Amino acid sequence: MQHHEYAALLEQRVPEFTFTDNNDVVVSRLGLSITLFFKQGYTLEKREKILACFSRFRDEFATHLSFHAHEFKGMKKYTPENIAKVEDCIRNKGVYDYGGWYISDAKNMSEAPNCLMHYIDSGDDDDDENSYLSLILPWFYLKETQGMARFNDWLTYLCQQLEPDSGDCGYCLILPRDYDDYCSLEYELARRFPPLQVNTNAFAAKRHYNHSTRGVNWITILDKRYIKRLGGEDWVRQMLSHDPEIGVEHYPGGLLIRAGQYPDLTPLAAGLSPQYLAVNQLIRPIRVKHQEGHSLHFYGVNHFDELSTQAWYARYDQGPLSLSPLKSGTPVLVSGNWTTPSFPHTMRIIKQGEMAPAGKEGEVIWWDLAREVEDDGTTQAPQS
Repeated sequence: MQHHEYAALLEQRVPEFTFTDNNDVVVSRLGLSITLFFKQGYTLEKREKILACFSRFRDEFATHLSFHAHEFKGMKKYTPENIAKVEDCIRNKGVYDYGGWYISDAKNMSEAPNCLMHYIDSGDDDDDENSYLSLILPWFYLKETQGMARFNDWLTYLCQQLEPDSGDCGYCLILPRDYDDYCSLEYELARRFPPLQVNTNAFAAKRHYNHSTRGVNWITILDKRYIKRLGGEDWVRQMLSHDPEIGVEHYPGGLLIRAGQYPDLTPLAAGLSPQYLAVNQLIRPIRVKHQEGHSLHFYGVNHFDELSTQAWYARYDQGPLSLSPLKSGTPVLVSGNWTTPSFPHTMRIIKQGEMAPAGKEGEVIWWDLAREVEDDGTTQAPQS
């Protein structure tokens, strides 16, 4: 797709995401997000890097920014003096105290901004716990001639600073800071547009992604530990090489998987992106599993609930994921006890991402010793 074709198609979609309230205040806009989940946000070193990200954000959007919110008392006005004070609070807070900051170009907490940066740390010194940072850029960022280069510079910079454990980039809905009354818009639009990232409560859901990912988007960011669980970089590249529209590149600590030249925003009625489908199929084994009570929203009717949250994570799934039988030389999708008719009365523990072993005579077939588990919750006994 040529750049002008992409820009024209995007511009046609924008009105579907723009809503105003009874006072003509804009309460939802289309945005372009970079959302990162990262470790050790409690450390002073990482806090300094977070502040560097905010400094760069303020430099780029300085004349537009007018509103902020944070985890500290007072300092409500967005002024240079208060900015400096918040920075000091973030540097000097205790490792068990939550730190967070939200800066945008909105006039107040009731208006949807065009751009914002938001971070929340782990509030703990546990290296397993996620911190969160999201940069949301105006929808027209990629529409501009140098937009893609500027976006890639942002992504490279944030990955260098934060060394994300996981993350994603794509279109999202921007709601006001006081967003509770408008989550129904995100719910309805996410159902109509599968590529739309559900980002409003991502900071609250970060603990669910301590050892798993949210799933596929235009750019999927995976630490090397996830790449290992998928079978290693060579396997990942091999599985995605069938589609020339999918790119794989390094960042410090992992891989970026780019599903197409531009972020998708195709409505469900027009079909699902083949690139998103391919990446989703690959990363399903490391996607967040169902956890009782986990919901993308918390406010009831016409918002995401537990069941619709499960459905949203699985929106690119094409049927159940078969975990066995498994050919030797292919990675195990889930850790477990495996057996093969080629070696009667033997059992081998094979961890997720490890290659199923071959036999002396070459390729063999392996079965999960306990059962074949499928994503829809059914079980089947192994067959010889």
